[in-house]
Amino acid sequence: MPAKNLYASDFYSIEIDTEQNILRSRWLRSVNCEEMVTGGTKLYESLLDTGAELVVANAQLLCNLDTETKEWMSSGFYELLSLTRLRRIARVLPANVFSKIALESVATRAEASGAAKFSFRNFVDQQEAEKWLLS
Repeated sequence: MPAKNLYASDFYSIEIDTEQNILRSRWLRSVNCEEMVTGGTKLYESLLDTGAELVVANAQLLCNLDTETKEWMSSGFYELLSLTRLRRIARVLPANVFSKIALESVATRAEASGAAKFSFRNFVDQQEAEKWLLS
């Protein structure tokens, strides 16, 4: 698949599949709140720049999110994404049950507050996530 790198750091990367117009983001390690905000803002900017409507967000390496990070994700992050053309986001979650529950609760709070104006689903596998996006 032809892919173009949009952002890369030591903790986060974003690329776009130019054929399917899917943004692929990947957390490369656990992050602090400042890094989460940086990565989330870069995803928002990439969505604005490309007009992409589909995202696969791979968070398999995220763990130990602090309260401040989870709060920003459930409010600020989902609100930012809702300002784009995003229709669907497939989230690939960590195998660690505590990290998985933390990320699921962030999305549940965002959905309950009305901050998420797009559909999302959680996966354990990147290929299954992409398959759902294209269905």
